[in-house]
Amino acid sequence: MRLGQRWSESAHATVRTGWTEARKAARRPAGTARDRICGTARLRLFLLAALWYAGVATADEWTAIAPGVEYRHVQRDSMDAHAVRADLREKSIAVVASAAREQGLTVSEFARSRGAIAAVNGDYFDSALVPVGLAMGDGEVWAKADERLRREDVIGVGKRRVEIFPRAAPLRRPKRWMSGAVSGWPMVVRDCAPISPLPGSDYFTRAPHPRTAVGLSKDRRRLLLVVADGRRDDVPGLTLPELAGLMAELGACTAVNLDGGGSSALWAGGRIVNRPSDGFERPVANHIAVVPAGRLLR
Repeated sequence: MRLGQRWSESAHATVRTGWTEARKAARRPAGTARDRICGTARLRLFLLAALWYAGVATADEWTAIAPGVEYRHVQRDSMDAHAVRADLREKSIAVVASAAREQGLTVSEFARSRGAIAAVNGDYFDSALVPVGLAMGDGEVWAKADERLRREDVIGVGKRRVEIFPRAAPLRRPKRWMSGAVSGWPMVVRDCAPISPLPGSDYFTRAPHPRTAVGLSKDRRRLLLVVADGRRDDVPGLTLPELAGLMAELGACTAVNLDGGGSSALWAGGRIVNRPSDGFERPVANHIAVVPAGRLLR
């Protein structure tokens, strides 16, 4: 058995025990507001400690940060990427998308407001922070796609279910099981293989940039949230074909590119783990997050 394998097994057991105790402490009836704040603080401190230990223990390995949720830092040559993998069979977690009231928040603001284990930025947007495609959160559609601009793929979420609807058959009305949706373009992985050729201009598709993507495994039981850094001297970013290759390598059989550049940000275990290319987080139109199931509003 490899060292990474032994760490993975022991880490999952340790994280599950610590997570359970931290959540109990956060939810335990308290006599004062200070007691309730302390309980929530214990949960956040546990997440931070789990992520820090994961990063120290194994480089470029999947490591547990919460039950059913793993983090991986991929560094090689000029690539600097961060990934979260969530097991959608894990009953203690759920997947959500931004509600209308959360439009324009940074990823960290959104993540904190939801008590998120992991979160990423979502769709492209205009100067008023209105997303280009369909947007839905907490069961309400709050932005509709303008197909005169571009028809997009849609990521539909509902508790522990996620589905990617291709732009070839656009989703104009949410399915009954959906509580949220985020749109993106283009799809970069289909049938477990990188798509080639990919659409877009030379600058958009074939030049390196910071990137954000969401992917699903073949059985739709594993969700991937991925951000690749860029626009640094030693880390230019990824082209779309390179992003497609990375998503397939990480286990995606379907994957969609989301807004990138200075918008790309990934929250995991209580902090932004990547380095946004502007040097700070941008307000963005919407987001996707993995949250404790108890934080669901519906």
